[in-house]
Amino acid sequence: MKKNNGSAEMLQNIKSFAERKSIMVYLVGGYIRDRLLRRKSNDIDIVMEDDALSFAKEFAHEYHLPQPIFYGRFGTAMIELSGIKIEFATARKESYPEDSRKPYIRKATISDDCKRRDFTINSIAENLITGDILDFFGGLADIRKKIIRTPISAESTFYDDPLRILRGIRFATRFRFQIDNETLEGMKKNVTRLSIVSHERISDEIMKILESHIPSRGFYLMDDIGVLSSLLPEVYKLKEKQTAHACKELFPHTLKVLDNVSEHTKDVYLRMAALLHDIGKPTTFRVDKGKVSFHRHEFLGQKMAYILCRRLNIPEDKNRFIGRIIRFHLRPHLLAKETPTDNALRRFIRELGRDIRPLFVLAKADLTSHNIAKVREALEKLTLLEDRIREINRRDRLTCFKLALDGYAIMEILAIPQGKKVGVVKRKLEGLVLDGIIKNRKRSLTKYLKENREVLL
Repeated sequence: MKKNNGSAEMLQNIKSFAERKSIMVYLVGGYIRDRLLRRKSNDIDIVMEDDALSFAKEFAHEYHLPQPIFYGRFGTAMIELSGIKIEFATARKESYPEDSRKPYIRKATISDDCKRRDFTINSIAENLITGDILDFFGGLADIRKKIIRTPISAESTFYDDPLRILRGIRFATRFRFQIDNETLEGMKKNVTRLSIVSHERISDEIMKILESHIPSRGFYLMDDIGVLSSLLPEVYKLKEKQTAHACKELFPHTLKVLDNVSEHTKDVYLRMAALLHDIGKPTTFRVDKGKVSFHRHEFLGQKMAYILCRRLNIPEDKNRFIGRIIRFHLRPHLLAKETPTDNALRRFIRELGRDIRPLFVLAKADLTSHNIAKVREALEKLTLLEDRIREINRRDRLTCFKLALDGYAIMEILAIPQGKKVGVVKRKLEGLVLDGIIKNRKRSLTKYLKENREVLL
């Protein structure tokens, strides 16, 4: 692994400063884990049995770093510089009230501090002064054996902080580790405790699971442990077997599509669209004369996804993107089976804009049939369609298309007030331009509006 010189230099500075102050400091947690796994990390956690807040303040002053952000209740301070985050913390013990993830804090030893952590792989410490590794709970062996295990009783670990259930699923998915049986049982027993965790923290873990190389593993684990039904009931409902009729099973199909998409993009919001693209199917499921259908499931799926994404606090613009991809995810397949005219494709390009490329990523990923010849044929048709669209767009620059008249000009020419009618007229003009009936010039568009005012209004 290529070393991150910024992180390495920062650690050396911390070591030198601690030596001058005669303070024992320890590197702990994720940075050591990622270094052992040969993964890049810019998150540095420093623990000491002395006052971490004073240490951070003086260290920042000594090296002309930004003023630390202090979290006095936890005895921690954060410094962020050039993408590197350093957290300084006073070693502590924690105890939790029954209805909250906010612990009571007491000063402690480095051993106690490691003991309070979520998993053994995150409980390893390194004495920065001596270089000694402190592995109180067998974290090094668990990394070698690729095991997720709690340093103390799994039952109390997840009861105290149920968010650790999702963190364990995330680590198992990201590193492709197995979850130890006792740890797995502790997760299952404390699933209902997730009700005390905020939507923001739950959303953060779900999005991180989606970022994994093979994200399906995380959602299979969520189902096995029993959290999928409460956190993502729309996805859990895909498991329902609604008929004995031969029909593609929706849950494994969806997770296969998710993995297929993930092979081609790191865009977590496109991955979310893949996870949710068929959530409208269970509700729209019908069997008519022995034939299964999910009529208009894409429209219902868009509405359901919008509500789900709002629940997960996904930004509004990303929420709209996810919904658009779900709404149109069948369109490339339908167009590929037809022989659409250039004008039809121009309308399609104009309608989707820059979302066409991610839409085709999902459309291709949605081909999961066991019939290899059938998949190959469908993929070839999609590729030919995408090539046609790319050529038309290159020639006509439709994703950058802008009507020569804006809404204010339309209002002035037609002498109408602001309102829905302006948008209707504008879309009419766009269609006429895209069909080649009118040139996209102010003079031509103005003439058309004046000559057809009565018809348009």
